[in-house]
Amino acid sequence: MLLEIFSAPIMPGAQTFLLIVSILVGLGAGITAIDFRKSVSKDKNEH
Repeated sequence: MLLEIFSAPIMPGAQTFLLIVSILVGLGAGITAIDFRKSVSKDKNEH
């Protein structure tokens, strides 16, 4: 399914747009995970 979408001759720049969006989503998830770990470690240190 995904391979068909990426190999299909869709609008120019659409593949780049999807790639950028996926990268941004991945970075956002990574930053959220890091912040969550920091907050958890802070809570453990306080108690």
